[in-house]
Formats: sequence, C-alpha cells, structure tokens
Amino acid sequence: MIKKGTWKGLYKYNNKIHHELRREGTKFEISIIEINNDHFAGTVQDDLATGGTEGIGEITGHVTGNEVYFVKQMPIMTTLNPINGARKTFNKKHPNIYYTGTFSDDGKSISGQWRFKAGFTLVGLLLIIGLANKGTWTMTLTE
Repeated sequence: MIKKGTWKGLYKYNNKIHHELRREGTKFEISIIEINNDHFAGTVQDDLATGGTEGIGEITGHVTGNEVYFVKQMPIMTTLNPINGARKTFNKKHPNIYYTGTFSDDGKSISGQWRFKAGFTLVGLLLIIGLANKGTWTMTLTE
C-alpha cells in the first residue's frame, strides 16, 4: 500500500537523444495527500534544473497488490528539440503520462516504467506533433 507523504524520485528517457540531453535524469517530488482504499491522489513537481516540466501537476492512481499505477497530469506542455536540446513551453496541458511500477520489499520505494502516447496539439495556428516516448523511473518515501 502506498503511504501519504513526500516521495522523491528520478525519471529517465529510453530515447537515446532525450537521455543524452538530460544525462542523469529528471528529479521530481510527489506529495501523496489522499488515500481511499487502493486509490490515491496527490501533486507532483519536476525539478527544472534537471530538465523537468514547469508547474505543479496532479497524480491519480491505484495499487493492486505489489503494483502501482498512476497518471501524471502537468499543467504546462514542454517540448524538447532533439537536435539542440532547446526547451519550449506552451500554455496547454502536457499529454497524460502513464506510470507503472513495483514496490520494494520494505514498501518505501517504487520503480518501473513510464510512457506517453503520440498526439497532436493545436497552439493558435501552430500544430505541435508530440512523439510517443517512454522511460524508467524510481521514487523513495522521505521520512
């Protein structure tokens, strides 16, 4: 079962270009603030200095046995130019990011995979093509 509190983590891209631009990965912090049976909700904030997305997002998820599933919803869409690493932000929600993971034996850390689907977003007259992406993540409960 997931515990209320602050979880600190790191996510990495499987895509070689994104991984090289962000090197060690992007740090994030999740606050689990509500638990109802096997469902939970909270907030998430990426570390901008390590390549994170701006804003405070929301997470909603559930636990089944030793597995955890949640959706990360960020309020700002950020794109990363794979050629030069330039970041661009848009005042639109980022596509949903889907996380799956497994608890450690002591229940104080979780690791797994994340992904988001390809899609199109219209920003004014500009059509933004979002490529599907995926990677790995881990997080640990701080005490």
